[in-house]
Order: sequence, then C-alpha cells, then structure tokens
Amino acid sequence: MSFFSVQVNIMTIVWLIIYIINFDKKEKHGILTDRFRMVIMNLNMLVFLIFWMGVVYYVKSGEDSIANYGTNQILCTIVTHLICPILLFIIYQFSMGNERYTYNFYKKWDIYIVFIYAASYLAYVYIRGELYLQNNNTGRYPYPFVDFQNLFIGNSVVLYVFYLIIVFFIWFSLHHLWLVYNNNIIFNIKQKRYILSII
Repeated sequence: MSFFSVQVNIMTIVWLIIYIINFDKKEKHGILTDRFRMVIMNLNMLVFLIFWMGVVYYVKSGEDSIANYGTNQILCTIVTHLICPILLFIIYQFSMGNERYTYNFYKKWDIYIVFIYAASYLAYVYIRGELYLQNNNTGRYPYPFVDFQNLFIGNSVVLYVFYLIIVFFIWFSLHHLWLVYNNNIIFNIKQKRYILSII
C-alpha cells in the first residue's frame, strides 16, 4: 500500500468520524461541507482506480508481489481498497444533493485542494526517489507510472512530469464533473420527493 493511499485512507477516516459527530449541525463549514465531501470522494476514486489498475498491471506483468500476499494482507486490501470505497460511495449517495451545483467547478475551491494535494504528492515521490538513488543507487517509487528511472513515455523526466500533470488534471476534472452530475441527479430526486410530499 503506498503512502498516498494510506494518507487518503487516514484522511477519509478522520473526516468520516468528524462528519458523523457533527451530522445534525445545520450550519456546516470547512471539512463538514458538501464541497469538501467531493474532495474526499475525488481522492478516494483516484486511489480505488489506481490500485485496481495496478493489480491488473502486476498480474499481467507476472510480478510476484501480489501472489505473495498473506491472508491478513488480502483481507486488509479487500477492506481498504474495495469495501470502504464502495461504502463511501453509498454514503455519498444519501448525503449529497442538498443544493444544485453549477458545472463551472473551476471557480470553486474544492477542485484546487485535489490538484494541489496530487501535485504535492508527485513532487514528494520524485524527491524521495532521488534521495534513494543517491544513497542506494536504486530509486523507490510506489507505482510503476511514477518510476522516474523507467519512464512509460520518452526519455525526459521534465516532459514526463508535464504529461502526468496533464493526465491527472483531466482525470480529476472528469471525476469532479461526474460528482457534480451525480449530486445534481440526487438533488432533482430530492426536489421531486419534496414536491410530491406537498401535493
């Protein structure tokens, strides 16, 4: 499990505990807002997709890292990377839709938290890999696509980082677009129920 997924899991658990404790509060600010919930969902969707794509990649490449998992590792992996994201998504369905969101989410702060967090992690991975290279002559990278010694595309690390930034900018934007769309569907359903209850 990479440092990124551990961070996202811890952040999600802390956020969920705080959210449950303050669930009945009418005025919600900071991490209790629906917008911050979208940040949590966006990051969890990324971890979920990257993890399972990584599993497929390692199985297809024939690496033994997954085959050597013990029972506890398999259970932990299933809970943290399958059950928890699915439960979080279910919670999202019941707790969102309190207002209609516009699709110009680049004017909102929540998408930039996601971008800054991901870019900071990318910088951390690169710097850590360089430090390992200086000490051990071998870089240490959590995912194959951020292995800066064995680039997926080209030979320039600077260009490769630029490609990664573009890919993740688009990826996070698509996640966010889907979350806004999903929120608005839930909002419409809630509005129809409200109108029917009045009638």
